[in-house]
Amino acid sequence: MKNKLRLPYLATWWIAPLVLLLLNVWIAVRLFHVEYSANLGSNEGEFIAIARGVANHWGDLRWWPEWSLGLPFQNTYLPLLPTMAGIFSRITGHSAALSFHQVSAAFFCLGPVFLYLMACVMTRMPWASFLAAAAYSTVSPCAVLPAFRTDLGGLWNLRRLQILAFYGEGPHTASMALIPLAILFLYLALTRGGLRDKVLAGMFLGAAVLCNAFGAAILAAAVAALLACVRTERFWRNLLLAAAIGALAYCWISPFVPPSVIAAIRMNSPTVDGDYRFNAQSGVGVALLAAGFALAWWVTRQRAPAHVRFFLLFAWLMAGTVALETLARIHVVPQPHRYQIAMDMSLCLLAVFGGAEVIRRISPRALTTAAVVLTLALAVQARHAIRYGRGLIRSTDVTRSAMYKEARWMDASFHGERVMVGGSYSFYFNDFSDTPQLHGGQDPMLPDFMLRIATFTIYSGMNAGARDGEIATLWLKAFGAHAVSVPGPHSEEVYKPFANPRKFEGLLPVLWREGDDAVYGVPARSDSLAHVMAAGDLVRDPPINGLDTGELEKYVAALDAPIYPEAQWRWTSRHSAVIDAALAPGQAISTQITYAPGWRATAAEVTHDGLGLLVLKPTCQGPCEIALAYDGGWEWRITCFLSLAAMLAALCLAVGRQARNFNRNRWQLPS
Repeated sequence: MKNKLRLPYLATWWIAPLVLLLLNVWIAVRLFHVEYSANLGSNEGEFIAIARGVANHWGDLRWWPEWSLGLPFQNTYLPLLPTMAGIFSRITGHSAALSFHQVSAAFFCLGPVFLYLMACVMTRMPWASFLAAAAYSTVSPCAVLPAFRTDLGGLWNLRRLQILAFYGEGPHTASMALIPLAILFLYLALTRGGLRDKVLAGMFLGAAVLCNAFGAAILAAAVAALLACVRTERFWRNLLLAAAIGALAYCWISPFVPPSVIAAIRMNSPTVDGDYRFNAQSGVGVALLAAGFALAWWVTRQRAPAHVRFFLLFAWLMAGTVALETLARIHVVPQPHRYQIAMDMSLCLLAVFGGAEVIRRISPRALTTAAVVLTLALAVQARHAIRYGRGLIRSTDVTRSAMYKEARWMDASFHGERVMVGGSYSFYFNDFSDTPQLHGGQDPMLPDFMLRIATFTIYSGMNAGARDGEIATLWLKAFGAHAVSVPGPHSEEVYKPFANPRKFEGLLPVLWREGDDAVYGVPARSDSLAHVMAAGDLVRDPPINGLDTGELEKYVAALDAPIYPEAQWRWTSRHSAVIDAALAPGQAISTQITYAPGWRATAAEVTHDGLGLLVLKPTCQGPCEIALAYDGGWEWRITCFLSLAAMLAALCLAVGRQARNFNRNRWQLPS
């Protein structure tokens, strides 16, 4: 009898997950050996740069000086995957690039395994769960949409692999791997109510969001579907429980996703990679999704099992969000096309479990035949996915690229002075160089919108006319860039961001040229990041656009004015510096560093100007030494307290539960 029970147990909880894991390893095996992908237009270089920074500066990660005039570390990107890659690099000695690909590939392989475990626990249908996870491993339903099918190069190619191996979406892949576990333990928390389930639900909810911000929207859709399907007689109680778990999960991760980061994402996301600002069409899209959700719930509430209704409602929200944007150009959230993998996951679950329910009602005997046919079809598709992976995953010798040569030359030539690197070259620049760059990292995370205005103006020159080069130079000087890299139309650089790549010819000196790539020098009186000037020379009001240069011109003139003494800037760590300057009454120190509330200074009041730059108003005169440091401010202290409180609350509840169980068992009489 034990042997009869043991075989199904092994097949369900060990053999099926192992088969899925090996299948995905076989598909992505080459990725475990790739240092740099042959597709150097991917933004994965930015994630690799963060991993490199974590590995090299593990004890000093408050401030990130390499990108975007400097910014808090939590504004580089949601940190879980790059941090894991950096720690893995530090432990193994592998390069940050290789470590990033290895950790990302591991999440790719584990994602379908976690999906299988979620489906199996929720449905108690191991074979159907295996087929759904195998379909997710090898098939991309989103390819039925023409835009994705064209980009994939065929209906049967695997989008989930393409976004990782070609587009470098490691954080998105990691988030999609953790989302099934978050859904699973939240489901268990709602149905069983165990403390362990609640704690694990909060942990995986937080971890999925810490990988990628899109994970938060996907989980919100999943929670809505769960609440509509699971123990609906306790809807309000379940809603409060889900809200409490979500709130504690946010408190736990809040030091890395504080309110300031959320505000930056909300400010930037609607205009990143397109115009996704909410409009009348967006309202129509939301209404369509809500109406379809309500109708699907009403029709199936007494006709289908809870798990089928959950898969249906989840698929409706995910597929509807993507299809509305792709087919009708209606966006209900920023960048809706980024939810394509969640669409694939939900449709694979719905197709298998919904199809099984329909077939069971028509002819129960046909279920076995359908399962066998689907298994054989997926076996054929798995063979195709393996071949697709072998063709897609290719490495390159990055040291032979123009991008690498330019980065190494600039690193040797500018000795820590800030530069601007054009286009996709900027993605990888800090993989090979410690030189700060004017614009780097992820636009949705930027705390200073003025930098986006400046970058757009420098690249596009829109409406600048004959003053294109002059205005671009003003912005470069204002933000402390001492050189600008400009890829020409025949450059290896992928995106060719400069509308007029010759705008600096004859205006700025050419310092380096190779092929169609050029580096122009931006003259400056001082290479310091601190500048003494009259308080009236500061930019008071934020420019309304890139061509609003009235106050900007006055500020740049003050930077170059010889009547002001030079100030010396010296970094003492990645988050602290010392400024030496001779100051007269009425003068201020403008620093070409992003202002953040966590900056503290001795002998000076910390404030900011209209460009979002940190300004010091000294309380001393004559020769002054001002020590400047970033400590995260009150936001960092409060979020750290909230994170600690959330962990202590979970610990106290667990200890209290164990104590109650111990006392109950202690006084229980033996039977």
